[in-house]
Amino acid sequence: MNFRALLSWGSILLILLFSVMSFFHLITHETLGLLEAVLLCCVWLGANTGGYSRSSVFKQAIPVAVIAVIVVVWLVNPLLFVYVPAIGINLLLAVFFFSTLRPGSVPAITRIARVERDDFSEELYVYTRKLTWAWALFFSCLIIEAIGLIAFASTDVTLLFLNIVNYILIAVFFLAENIFRRIYLSEYTHMPLKTLVARLSRRGIMSLIRYQESD
Repeated sequence: MNFRALLSWGSILLILLFSVMSFFHLITHETLGLLEAVLLCCVWLGANTGGYSRSSVFKQAIPVAVIAVIVVVWLVNPLLFVYVPAIGINLLLAVFFFSTLRPGSVPAITRIARVERDDFSEELYVYTRKLTWAWALFFSCLIIEAIGLIAFASTDVTLLFLNIVNYILIAVFFLAENIFRRIYLSEYTHMPLKTLVARLSRRGIMSLIRYQESD
């Protein structure tokens, strides 16, 4: 595994680990928010390292500057980071998925599916577009859930859902769709998840965000 993949996926795994540790009070909720914010910047760095053009250096400098701002804000008022990561991550994902459904744009799941296969039929396009809608709405529901919990539930229940249950829901949604897709589109071959992840890591996360029709 190359450095970019290790930095990106390693940071994502650490976010999950720290969330579980926070629930069991092994680290404080304020520290969790700081760590998650920094690790998200590491994910960005992992997606943009490898090149030495002026634009790539600028993109690599962005998360470094953001980390500096994060540390300053945390020193001033660490309570700001308790709930921001859970809402912020889902908000960014929802906005991204919805933005790829605009006319003339390629749906997010379609972009991933085209990394998996060269032959791409109209049936696959329709399915991946609908699945992009499903993920966009799913992340939107998680945002609404988080706001409702923060407003009406106890702190322990809120943190249980935001730091553990929601990750389980995402995993269940992903696995359920994977099983359904293999049944519904049984006439197509399906790449093993490990191979797909390796391909996506080699291309970089930002290649999916800046996707062009010719990619």
